[in-house]
Amino acid sequence: MIIIRSQDKTNLMKVSKIEINDNQIYVTFEDMYNTRKIGDYESKERAIQVLDKIQNFIENGTEYDYITANKVRCNVNRIFQMPIK
Repeated sequence: MIIIRSQDKTNLMKVSKIEINDNQIYVTFEDMYNTRKIGDYESKERAIQVLDKIQNFIENGTEYDYITANKVRCNVNRIFQMPIK
């Protein structure tokens, strides 16, 4: 699971699946029935580069936690921002 902000910055969504169709990137939501385009790039190669960035982001962890001064553990989700170009 990853949280992604769309290329046009108007949607913030938790997604289960990410795929490329030509030069566009689509995501599928947890229910596996709804799909949405979240990125449109100049070429398929650029779309693959963006997918590689998403993969790297996931590999580096999609959430982190920290402990406050009051010794309370907080869990924070990281959000991937789709590149404009």
